[in-house]
Amino acid sequence: MSAEGSSLLADLLKSLASLGALSVGTAVRRAALSVGGYVVVGILFAVSLCFLTFAGYGALSLAMGSINASLIVGCAYLFAALLAALVLQVRRR
Repeated sequence: MSAEGSSLLADLLKSLASLGALSVGTAVRRAALSVGGYVVVGILFAVSLCFLTFAGYGALSLAMGSINASLIVGCAYLFAALLAALVLQVRRR
């Protein structure tokens, strides 16, 4: 192989390496944007859940008293947790 052929092969390898690095960089950027989007959605979901819980508790507290309101809200979250555990268990099988 001549020096010119070796140089061509080295240039081809460098081009492939830079193309691969560019592809990896693009994939990492897309994944980071997706994860960031899911984090924002999760935070907004948690905040809205807190406001809805507080509003529901306040309404129940005015209508039935604070003890009954606490029991109802607590049981609702217990039911939601049990339902989520059941869904996870069924998906596992």
